Amino acid sequence: MAVKQGGPEPDGNRQLFDLIKQAKLNNVPTDNIQRAIKRASEASVGDFTEGTFEAYGFGGASLVINVLTDNNNRASADVKSAVGKLHGKIAESGSVLFMYDRKGKIEVPVVLDEEEVMMGAIDAGVDDMELVEGEEEGTSIVYTDPKDAFLMLEAVQSLGQANAKMSLCYVSKAPVECTEEDFEKNMQIVDALEDLEDVDSVEHNMSN
Repeated sequence: MAVKQGGPEPDGNRQLFDLIKQAKLNNVPTDNIQRAIKRASEASVGDFTEGTFEAYGFGGASLVINVLTDNNNRASADVKSAVGKLHGKIAESGSVLFMYDRKGKIEVPVVLDEEEVMMGAIDAGVDDMELVEGEEEGTSIVYTDPKDAFLMLEAVQSLGQANAKMSLCYVSKAPVECTEEDFEKNMQIVDALEDLEDVDSVEHNMSN
């Protein structure tokens, strides 16, 4: 999307420059980065568009499905098929998203000190941040406003966390805890969606 909107030269495309910087921080090989830029800039590939699908799973679970595709019809058909085959339900636009906030997400493979992170955020000019435990034991996640995501990333890196990774995500305003059976069914849907060519990421509201 950044190439499409601003061109393939990072010097004249701030969004692309930031994405390349983040890719390198996340140890993406330079060849892969250049190949992705070339692919996106070739007219024969077609225009890539971003989209979001919303769905319901089991036990009160909801899903936000983010796609990046050059074929909207294919993406729509594949997402609906994957959800339907596993007995989930595609939701009407807006019926799930209103229960989520858009956030910048910084992932760190260690437990961070909240006071240090807060001071780093203040020094970086970040007004709002939240430090929580990561999905895996011994890790941390810092959430912030999307517009402050790169500033927060640099603040965390200044604390010696060069391996910090940044992304944008949807975070549930009201997490639900499903039964073990429902959780497993919902994760089957998530796994099936993440295997699709056009699906970039899947977020959910399950707390367990």
